[in-house]
Amino acid sequence: MTQTPSEKQQKLKKLRNLYRSLKNKPEKLRTLLRVKALIAYYKGHACEVVADCYEVSPKTLRGWIKAFEADEPLDDAPRSGRPPKLPSNKAEELKALITSQNQRVWTARHVFRLIATTFGVLYSVKYIPELLRGLGLSYQKAVHTLIRRNHEARQQWLYETLPGLYADKLQEGWRIFFQDEVGFQTEGTLSYSWGSKGEKIEIDNYGRHGRVNMLGAFELGSAQFYGLLTPFKVNACRFRRFLCHLHRELRGDKLVLICDNASFHKAKWLSAWVKGQTWLRLAFLPSYSPDFNPIERLWRWLKSEYVHNRCWASQAALKADLQQMLLELPKRSDDIKGLMRQELERLEEMVAGYETARPLAA
Repeated sequence: MTQTPSEKQQKLKKLRNLYRSLKNKPEKLRTLLRVKALIAYYKGHACEVVADCYEVSPKTLRGWIKAFEADEPLDDAPRSGRPPKLPSNKAEELKALITSQNQRVWTARHVFRLIATTFGVLYSVKYIPELLRGLGLSYQKAVHTLIRRNHEARQQWLYETLPGLYADKLQEGWRIFFQDEVGFQTEGTLSYSWGSKGEKIEIDNYGRHGRVNMLGAFELGSAQFYGLLTPFKVNACRFRRFLCHLHRELRGDKLVLICDNASFHKAKWLSAWVKGQTWLRLAFLPSYSPDFNPIERLWRWLKSEYVHNRCWASQAALKADLQQMLLELPKRSDDIKGLMRQELERLEEMVAGYETARPLAA
């Protein structure tokens, strides 16, 4: 039975709605274009006008009309295409070679040479990234991993030692701080920043090399931070001086400091002195585990807020600005708590209800 133009339009509109629902499939977009062109044709527009609007030839449009009238599919017929230069088994071998040799740099140029010498196939270097993405590979920055880490010891410390430390010491009235040291250079560090388009952001460098070290202690529950600056190298004597300053600043509270495994933290005479103090205990992170110390996150934040894109003419000038930074930190306790939100969530049960009302120390 011959369909009227209006019936054909209704049929095409149903097809149009169907293909619109498949818009996430790029291969269906061409079919949707054909359906829309046919709807315009059956509305009474001339074949040449419709073809011109949809940027196809009248001959092509007539072919679509003929296929539709014969109830043939409007989709593209499957095409075999040109066979790949690199067969699937060779492509998998290439992927295995790259992933197994991950201790070296693989760029498009290196992969081009590998394919040419190993498989005798020549590709354009510009095509190599597309080929590798098709194999499920991605271009990413390498990261260091500490092979000396004891993963069993790290798991035990994170899920047994640390929770037990918080549960016991907090109940006994101790305050728990994470401790670490960091250095600030007079030549500063450079970072991305907004500036005038087409103009370089140039930072005045005085060409002088100096360093100021900071010993710091951070209480996760209250976001209280105490820092002590020194222009000298940190050793056991200066670490003991820092502990005494911290004790005086916190008005005699009993303190547990969680430190890394730096040798001066474990000096024999210092360990003996710590044992003789009723207000102080030292606990130590697992070896090669700086990622377990929340204060590392604070160091990165301090440098981004106060040190990036700045240089100082002298060590004294750097120390003066760092001293001012320490005075400003109590006013930014909310920023620091937001920064440490993930760390707080990780220890939420252990520090629940444990917050001191004291302000941040300068």
